[in-house]
Order: sequence, then C-alpha cells, then structure tokens
Amino acid sequence: MFVASHRPAKTRAVQRLKAGARPALEEALQAGLAAYDRRDALSRFHRLSRETIAGETPDAVHAILREIARALRAERARSGHWTYDLNRHIALLVAHRAETARLARLEGRPA
Repeated sequence: MFVASHRPAKTRAVQRLKAGARPALEEALQAGLAAYDRRDALSRFHRLSRETIAGETPDAVHAILREIARALRAERARSGHWTYDLNRHIALLVAHRAETARLARLEGRPA
C-alpha cells in the first residue's frame, strides 16, 4: 500500500505563510522606526547607564548595540515558550535598526 507524504504540501504552506508574514513584519518595523523614542526604548535596558544612552560617540552606540543583541538572543531563545512576546521582539528589532542607522551617521557612513 502506498501512502503519499504530506510533507511537500506542508512545506509549501509554511513557505507561503512566511512569505506573507514578511511584508507585515517590514511594515511593523517601519512604523516602529517612525515612532522610535530612543530614551524610552533604551531606558528598559538596566545594564546601560544614562551616560551611555546619552553618549554621542560610536563607542556608546556599540555598547548599546551589544546590549540589544544580547536581548534579541534571549528573546529568540524564548521562541515557542509562553513567555515569548512578538511585540517585544519587534521593539528590539526596531531599536537595533535605529541604533545601527545612528552608528552609521556617527561614523559618516551611509545608513
């Protein structure tokens, strides 16, 4: 008896879902960047001092980006767990994009 596998159909369905979700995610990230409040977003990182947040140097932004990257790794590790929060993950991505653009401006590079 031959049993057809549903795996290819399931794989295609997952690919369609991911392809449909990407534009929505990009839209959410763009909206978040437009409304990005640096002081509010970075004040949640308890390991960052006020001086680092207020710093106008590439070193300060590198420290901020390291902290955001650490938080993103922790959030990705929660994926699939009940404590995972998609909104928190998007907020971290927005902060990372905004701070990366800020670093590029401070270093005189195109964003």
